[in-house]
Amino acid sequence: MARGRAALGFSVHTGWAAMVAVSSGPDGSTVILDRQRLVLMGNDPHRPRFVYHAAQKLDPGAAERLVRESVQESAAKAKAALEQAVAEIETKRYRVVAGSIIVGSQSPPRSLDSILKSHSLIHAAEGELFRSAIRSASKALRIPITEVRSRELAARAAAILGIPAAEIDDHLAAVGRAAGRPWAKDHKDACLAASIALRA
Repeated sequence: MARGRAALGFSVHTGWAAMVAVSSGPDGSTVILDRQRLVLMGNDPHRPRFVYHAAQKLDPGAAERLVRESVQESAAKAKAALEQAVAEIETKRYRVVAGSIIVGSQSPPRSLDSILKSHSLIHAAEGELFRSAIRSASKALRIPITEVRSRELAARAAAILGIPAAEIDDHLAAVGRAAGRPWAKDHKDACLAASIALRA
């Protein structure tokens, strides 16, 4: 049976996401259980990961079809990747109880036509597409998701961890030393997101 609680943090990019799984040590410290790069879209030239950039070059019908099929494919890949990650964590006798996704400040409109007229909205829509894939996969696995705006991440994590905001970098450095490499910005951000989810 699972003996500990774990949470997942996701830093999502175009076509992939950095995932970090954390738990709490006996002393309340942050313990890294897993780090993975989840592939949400391959490099098929007929199904590019820069979905909306590609859709901008197509006629309206083909653009809508590309986006629809890409949403379906990314959701399926996210679910398969997340199922495998959760299964691996469970072999360590931990139970995933929550997750958190880092989100931006701009939400794209629902209208594909409006999105394709704006370069900034194209970027926002691509980020949202892959965040939605993680949300969908988490829902399928009954993992409740907390969303954290990127600009609020450090402050929220500091508050929930009970440490001064100025000490977040030192906290992450200590977690990274214990966990070992790789320990890039994506891992640090996903770790903070997961810590918020675990303790929320």
